[in-house]
Amino acid sequence: MATADPAQKERDGSFILVLVLTVVTGILVLTLRESAKMGPLLMIHLGFILTLFLTLPYGKFVHGLRRTAALIRHARESLSYVPPSEES
Repeated sequence: MATADPAQKERDGSFILVLVLTVVTGILVLTLRESAKMGPLLMIHLGFILTLFLTLPYGKFVHGLRRTAALIRHARESLSYVPPSEES
């Protein structure tokens, strides 16, 4: 029995590639922050970060968004909850 969706493999590979490139450019920004290359490199790094956030709903990490929304909804419902009064 297959535990992975073969159609998801390409998306997983591209996500991992963007994630690795984000890490690599982030490290380069830190190491080259005193040089003139930092400006363009920072723009490239922020582009990869934006790509991660824009592709977030289409990958496996959509759970983070859904969980956050569920926690916010639960907090709102908890604040507006009025317990029934006890009448004797």
